[in-house]
Amino acid sequence: MKFIEMKRFFNKYSGLIILVFVASINSGCFFHSVFHGNSSIIANVNGYNICLDELEEKLVAIHRIKQMTNLEGKAGVIDIDKVIEELINERLIIQEAYRVELDEDPFFKAKVNNYIISRSVIRLRQEEVQDKINVTEDEVYGYFRKHYEEKKSASDEMFEKVKISIKKKLLKEKEQKRSNDYIAGLKNKATIWIDTELLYSRSPNQKDCDNNIIIARVNDASIHDCDFINEARKHRPKLRGNVLNKEKIKNVNSEILDSLIIYELVEQEALKRNCLNDPLFKNDIEEYKGKLLLTLFKQKIILPRSIASEDESAEYYETHKDDFRKDYEVWFSEMVMQTLDSAESVLKELREGADFEFLTSKKSIMPLRTGANVWIPLGLLSPDMRMAIIDLEIGGVSDIIQGSRKYKIIKLKGKRGGEYKKFSSVKDRIKRILGKRKFDNWLKEYIDKLRNVSQIDINKKVVNKLSELYTER
Repeated sequence: MKFIEMKRFFNKYSGLIILVFVASINSGCFFHSVFHGNSSIIANVNGYNICLDELEEKLVAIHRIKQMTNLEGKAGVIDIDKVIEELINERLIIQEAYRVELDEDPFFKAKVNNYIISRSVIRLRQEEVQDKINVTEDEVYGYFRKHYEEKKSASDEMFEKVKISIKKKLLKEKEQKRSNDYIAGLKNKATIWIDTELLYSRSPNQKDCDNNIIIARVNDASIHDCDFINEARKHRPKLRGNVLNKEKIKNVNSEILDSLIIYELVEQEALKRNCLNDPLFKNDIEEYKGKLLLTLFKQKIILPRSIASEDESAEYYETHKDDFRKDYEVWFSEMVMQTLDSAESVLKELREGADFEFLTSKKSIMPLRTGANVWIPLGLLSPDMRMAIIDLEIGGVSDIIQGSRKYKIIKLKGKRGGEYKKFSSVKDRIKRILGKRKFDNWLKEYIDKLRNVSQIDINKKVVNKLSELYTER
């Protein structure tokens, strides 16, 4: 970066460290100016401590993805240093998102508000319903004796087989009763007003609505006409084929409005508890905000800069015309490895200048093809193979391609094809290719700039121990 550009950038970000210092009070673990031997802190980014629990959450997600993509169901080797680097980069983006006030975006505020409500409602249900019901062994056994003893006594062996399902059934029944009783209690304490004339005049199948019209009030909150129509959409499938006479409409509309009243009552009661006063609950909300800001930053800041122009697309087309031929054919050599570890080791050697054919003769589980050149239509290859080949220059070596319990690396030896496809027919595809490249480049450049003006400390003692632990695994 040029000196003048760097100076402008530094001036622009001069308030960043102050801002994130204040924000660090709400970090996942307590703020420390230095690590002081704290083994729960992995790194510190502008005053925010990245803790072991964040790393563990990330590792669980990585394991899950690797196990899903690995046909043998194994997670494979994980590079701890890279994972920590990713966590640091994510925290830098989140801090930058706050600095540019993406947290003031209406979409962000609405999503966070809805999340707080939903988590508060879940907590309310846990505290007022699930925590207040229980099924005893005597109740389970009593149900068994009553319903499983059709003229002769039921055996103890049968009881052992069915007692878990009986307990689940009884718990569900008690939960429903407790929930109904609790909601009835909320209704009794609430001030509820309904415009019955308007309610009964609406059709459950109606599509238009007026958000200025109030159909009911629950305490201080209003239920609008459009709230009613939106809720009615959920009920339409069960009304198909029914004759909607006046009495039927009354019953259905009352049921729809009752659902809305219950939602409102539960939400009001949940928010009264002010769960944000609970540090664990607040931490959950902060984590959600961070994940949401990561996505929003990429959508609002990076993505608009990544859209390929018409000129860029046309230039790419002219310089990569061979990739857009009809009846496109390729000629390549391949080496096949049994495990991902062996494939990664081979790829590293190739990147360091090793000869492809020599390594193939030594490392591949399949012999190198010899004799006449074999040209293969690109369309006959698997999607993964096509993607690996499409951007390769002749003589280039691909990344690792995962197949059916095998791992391949390809060296492209030739390309040939028929007439060129028209630019207009491949323009969208080119824009996607360029857009992905520009997105990755812009994101990397932005993160690099943030790192240049940020204070990042890594707890090397803890990280080294973690690296050793995962290397041993």
